[in-house]
Amino acid sequence: MNTLIVDDQEENRYLLESLLKGNGHNVQSVANGAEALERLKSGGVDLIVSDILMPIMDGFELCRKVKTDENLRHIPFIVYTATYTGPQDEAFAIKIGADRFIQKPCEPDVFMAAIRDVMTSVRRADIAATPQQEEEVFRLYSERLVRKLEKKMLQLEKEVQMRKEVEETLRESQEKYKSILDNIEDGYYEVDLAGNLTFFNHSTYRIMGCSSAELMGVNYREYMDTENAEKVFQTFHRVFTTGKPSRAMDWEIITKDGVKRHLDTSVSLVRDAEGNASGFRGIVRDVTEHRNAEIEKIRLTEQLQQAQKLESIGRLAGGVAHDFNNLLSVILGYGELLLESMGRNHPHHESLELIYQAGMRARELTRQLLAFSRKQVLEMQIVDINSVAAGFEKLLQRMIGEDIQLNLALTAEPLTVKADTAQLEQVLMNLAVNARDAMPDGGILTIETAIVELDNAYAEKRSGVSPGSYAMISVSDTGCGMTKDTLNRIFEPFFTTKDREKGTGLGLATSYGIIKQHGGNIWVYSEPEKGTVFKIYLPFFAEKDVVTELPAKPSPLVTASSTVLIVEDDPSVRKLTGLILSGHGYTVIESDDVTDAIAKAAALASPIHLVLTDVVMPQMKGPEVFARIREYHPSVRVLYMSGYTDNMIACHGVLNQGVQFIQKPFTAQGLLEKCHKVLYA
Repeated sequence: MNTLIVDDQEENRYLLESLLKGNGHNVQSVANGAEALERLKSGGVDLIVSDILMPIMDGFELCRKVKTDENLRHIPFIVYTATYTGPQDEAFAIKIGADRFIQKPCEPDVFMAAIRDVMTSVRRADIAATPQQEEEVFRLYSERLVRKLEKKMLQLEKEVQMRKEVEETLRESQEKYKSILDNIEDGYYEVDLAGNLTFFNHSTYRIMGCSSAELMGVNYREYMDTENAEKVFQTFHRVFTTGKPSRAMDWEIITKDGVKRHLDTSVSLVRDAEGNASGFRGIVRDVTEHRNAEIEKIRLTEQLQQAQKLESIGRLAGGVAHDFNNLLSVILGYGELLLESMGRNHPHHESLELIYQAGMRARELTRQLLAFSRKQVLEMQIVDINSVAAGFEKLLQRMIGEDIQLNLALTAEPLTVKADTAQLEQVLMNLAVNARDAMPDGGILTIETAIVELDNAYAEKRSGVSPGSYAMISVSDTGCGMTKDTLNRIFEPFFTTKDREKGTGLGLATSYGIIKQHGGNIWVYSEPEKGTVFKIYLPFFAEKDVVTELPAKPSPLVTASSTVLIVEDDPSVRKLTGLILSGHGYTVIESDDVTDAIAKAAALASPIHLVLTDVVMPQMKGPEVFARIREYHPSVRVLYMSGYTDNMIACHGVLNQGVQFIQKPFTAQGLLEKCHKVLYA
């Protein structure tokens, strides 16, 4: 209902407003009968609740005017007053048209029950009274009112004198009180029932970011948005109705300079000398820095947990690499040899081709897992990222399709980094594929490069980032974007939002591992329906004049007459390797352990041209074996092979510059090319 409250006492209006609003009423209030009549002209009032004693026009006069107006007399009228001398007051109110007479103070439940009764019951017929009768009743009431006012005036004179004395004492105590409060770090405030600041210490207006003069008398709502102002109102209302102190830890103010501050605030009720509620007071503590620190701590903890989870998965992936790579070497090697020996018309050629292709996919899967775990072997060169992106443009355009526009925004100066070109191309490919899938109806894919300087402030907010100069590669799309839950898992291996036949969930995981292995970082920013931006930061290499191009791969030698000593403890890999090399003209000597290899090298009078050795073996490591063999054959060359990850083989010096290495699993063609390069490059 739309309820109009008429009362000259602000605290009475506040109490009734809180009670009625809490019970679903729409409430307006005015201070006297004249203001009420002015408000009633605009209509829309379903109930009037009025006090009696008010300036300008009292409640009885208001009731008579309402009940004698044809347009207003239908509105229920409740007299709610503390002025009561006997039953005749209620009788007079009923005679002039009031629907109910309620004496203050009244329990909220009783008051609301009276309202429901008035709004749901049919009022008895108006009592017909002669003008003389009404005039007599009003005369009697007027006489009582005059006597009450005279008594009140005498009482007020005494109170004024007492108040002056009290105020003087209070002023002196307040000065001492304020001096104490101004020396505490926390803010102290007092507000009236409407929320206007009436008293505060120095720390309060320091927190609010304004002067004392600017703050005095200002309502708290002027320093808050709507949401926080409602929180304050609910807290004040709860304290007002229960009388119990409360604490709020999530208030947010907006200072004069527009800065948001978080407050931890206590609220208690202030009462006057008669025990009536007159306002609220409390302590204010600025907890903005503490709150921001807690938020930052939570964010960093989440980043650490995510990094630890990805690291654990990486260790698991790297742990299975060695044995799996040996198995794949055998599968792919024999598969390739059988395919070469079979004609295409052979009945088993197609089946063998499917087996071989499955092995190739398994090898690629292993490489992706090693890339994610940052344990693959990289061929690092000083390269220009702009050249890599520009050289990859045509391939990317064909891959993403004609309905997607590809834009390159590259820096004019070289953007040099130390990187594996093939791996950087793989990252660009993975990001472009994801962008294409996020734009099924077309869109724009933009690749941008720049030199950026990451400062300490940025590094502190990003786990694993060091300040310095970085080459930045940005890959952005105008696609469907991602939710926060998806972003939290975007770099996990095998996590994908695509259908099973459209993705393995390894593309972004691989990209993450490649960038991390290059000493860089990759971050993603995305919102649903607003596109996605991947930003890659690689350590910038300042020496621009040492950019090199990767050498072209040598053409494979079909036949060769060189002697190769194979040192491999896995019999299946050893046998396969010997079969491939002997089938292409090499003289092959196989050794099942390092002791046998050294003995055969010592006994052989003719030269050994190449030692093809595993890196990690039970008795002796590959470099040690090669050093012993070179004692008997000084001009011999070496090609190392291993299925272990780069961390394992790097500690043996195999990945040093100039050392030749082939990663298992390898194909027959790959082995022949590598051997030819070592012998004839």
